[in-house]
Amino acid sequence: MLRSFQIALIFSSLMIFSFSSCTNYLKMIERGDFDNAFYKAVDKMQGKKNKKPRHVKAAEEAFARANIRDIDRMQTLSERTDQLALNEMLRLAQNIERRQKAISPMLPLTDRKGYRAHFEFFDPTDYAVSAADNLFELHVQEAQELLERGRRGDKQAARKANELYRKAERLRPGTNEVRLGIDDSYYYGTSRIYMFVNNQSNKVLPMRLERALTTINFSEFRNPWQEFSTQRRDDEDFHMEIEITHIDLSPERIVERIYLLEKEIEVEDKKSESDTAVVTKTVNAEITERVLERKSKINANIIIRDLHNRRIVHHEPVFSEYKFERIVNSYRGDRRALPNRFPIGGSVAFPSEEDMIYNAGEILKDRIIDYVRGFDL
Repeated sequence: MLRSFQIALIFSSLMIFSFSSCTNYLKMIERGDFDNAFYKAVDKMQGKKNKKPRHVKAAEEAFARANIRDIDRMQTLSERTDQLALNEMLRLAQNIERRQKAISPMLPLTDRKGYRAHFEFFDPTDYAVSAADNLFELHVQEAQELLERGRRGDKQAARKANELYRKAERLRPGTNEVRLGIDDSYYYGTSRIYMFVNNQSNKVLPMRLERALTTINFSEFRNPWQEFSTQRRDDEDFHMEIEITHIDLSPERIVERIYLLEKEIEVEDKKSESDTAVVTKTVNAEITERVLERKSKINANIIIRDLHNRRIVHHEPVFSEYKFERIVNSYRGDRRALPNRFPIGGSVAFPSEEDMIYNAGEILKDRIIDYVRGFDL
């Protein structure tokens, strides 16, 4: 029956008249680019009442040849049971369905000269169902084997099992065995990481800084296989220690500079009530600029221990430096000598030691995030 269907398709394609006005379609069909020719022709006909003959004939021939190609290939693949063949069978079945769905709303398809195109449809359901069933069994079988390795501590195997279970779920949604497999493989594939700060600097670490360092939102990295926590639990896989080794605060420093400014301005010179003249006057001012400077620096190590193998898997030194700088200006003399909008005044005060350390710690937090973003546990 399949051969008679193919013969009918071939016969219909041979009945198509040659059309020299659609060279692009011909070239695509000649080189086997049937789908591109078909969908391009369909797109050209969308919403058109009077359809051009070259578009109708291109869609007809490209459709017939594409279906013949895909059906022949599916028949060949049906004798195989490997994943590569089964995946290709599903793809071909979907191609046929998509092609037929694209042309169905236009049927019956007649060009403006009265020619009615012929489209022979084929139901690929049996091929698709058979391929999906076999592929489902293969995915589940392989996933079960990988999950067993995951239960013994192989996280990469558990993650691969999770991927296969999800593929099986798409093929046969709602299967209880698969849903349990997805949950189990996710649990065994996830790295649970306990984070804590170890201050070895001999300086007091602000509580808000320790809280900020241990509440980093690592979920924004979109890595579903890493779970960070500051709470101890029985099923931890790794310890991530942020070891603060040194905190340094520079002395408060004020650099003072004095600038002399001179400016010529125009003023009114009132000689009498009826006699006023504009004259040039020189005004002067002395600016005292005070630059307040102080630095804070934190040195630390990121140490990650694998609790199962009892070894350190990551050890990275990190540091951060925060520089406080404020400029405070004052002046003596004539304010008119100052540039427009020149800032005057302000508090001559430094941040507290706690604020200096905290600000350096915020920069350290960003360094830790950049580092953690790059590794996989």
